[in-house]
Amino acid sequence: MKAMILAGGEGTRLRPLTYTLPKPLVYVNNLPSIEYVVKFLYHYGIREFAINVSYKAELVEEYAEDVFKKKFKDANLFVLKEDKLSGTAGPVKKIQDFFENQNFIVIGCDDIFDFDLDVLISKHISSGAVATIGLFKVDDPSEFGVALVDENNNILAFQEKPKTNPISYLANTGVYVFSPEIFDYILSDEYYDFGTQVFANLLNSGAKFLGVDVSKNPKFLDKSYWIDIGNITNYFRANRELANFRHPFIESKIVQKDNTLIVLDSGVRIGDNTVFEGIVVLGRNSVVSGYIRDSIIWPETRFENSYIVDSVVVGGVGEVSRSVTEDSYTEESPGSKLKGAGEIPDADGKCHRNQTMWEIPHTGETVG
Repeated sequence: MKAMILAGGEGTRLRPLTYTLPKPLVYVNNLPSIEYVVKFLYHYGIREFAINVSYKAELVEEYAEDVFKKKFKDANLFVLKEDKLSGTAGPVKKIQDFFENQNFIVIGCDDIFDFDLDVLISKHISSGAVATIGLFKVDDPSEFGVALVDENNNILAFQEKPKTNPISYLANTGVYVFSPEIFDYILSDEYYDFGTQVFANLLNSGAKFLGVDVSKNPKFLDKSYWIDIGNITNYFRANRELANFRHPFIESKIVQKDNTLIVLDSGVRIGDNTVFEGIVVLGRNSVVSGYIRDSIIWPETRFENSYIVDSVVVGGVGEVSRSVTEDSYTEESPGSKLKGAGEIPDADGKCHRNQTMWEIPHTGETVG
């Protein structure tokens, strides 16, 4: 079985992170987000992947050539470059021949999962369905498209982001298993969408169309998991939760003392008397010092004596180029110091180091 990863958008909800990288390459616990999808599918024997890209496509092509081939030696990643976006279904139609008239999977690059994919695949094959959607039970359906299903998993209706009176609490995860017949319902490769057009075509025609609740079938974790990392708030949340879960796909070392947890990649250098608190992600070859709490430091970032709280720091050698928070962000000019650098402000207005936090006395040696 082959798979297509949908990644055509500009990742506007993840700005300013996507000013630097396209969304498939945005780092989650020091891994490009696409690798959580690839590793998930790879576990189920999938070795042939396609991905559609438009924004910063050259970086995804470089990743496919320089990184993917080395990490997944027996797999292939075909990159479909789109000069003009063609929706979610349009790019699938464009590479119809890639799927060789076989069942295949379509999945979004914005999502990180833990559920048993075999449950979805087996239901699809045994039922002879044209399309089977992975559904996940949620407490608040107002941010999702939800599906109403009968006792045999047949989809009866969809409802988009219901604010009141939801027809269901089963949200569409964006994980789809399709039979080759799906192409009869994708009527164009110019611009065509699964949610608003293809699924309506399936329902109107009476085609076999299933929705399977996958929220009760975990694979690697204690319970099933699904998060859409397509916005800054969920991006922070995913980094925190996956680190706490010790997700098996994370390749960095995870170090914990008391309530402080550090996701530590190779080549990190930590300055004298640096203080960490909460969950901190330190990217490859980053050089840091100061006070860092609940923050994500991307690879190759350097800063000294800085006060970093609830932020993503995206930088380069010798400078802090961008700091992003959950609620807002500021773009620092090259070579600038963050406000409050080197100080920990307390409620009494004084600045001092809190010795109850995890203070790591380093002399600048390489860690990891």
